[in-house]
Amino acid sequence: MTVLDAVRQLRDASPDVTGRPRVIAIDGRGGAGKTTLAERLRKVVPNSAIVHTDDIAWNHAYFDWGAVLVENILQPLH
Repeated sequence: MTVLDAVRQLRDASPDVTGRPRVIAIDGRGGAGKTTLAERLRKVVPNSAIVHTDDIAWNHAYFDWGAVLVENILQPLH
């Protein structure tokens, strides 16, 4: 499956979402290829952006950055 086909499949899985951005979260262990996949997705989706966990949670405990993500990324995006 190509990256574009994967994006289409994700989009088609939620056909009622219109007029707002979609968020794709990528999770995995270090060195698993998360950044590579994110870059490939960004290239096939016009006007998309990547937000790395390290960009928002560099000074937070390992699992204590959810509120930072919501407040500074997801709410403004909404």
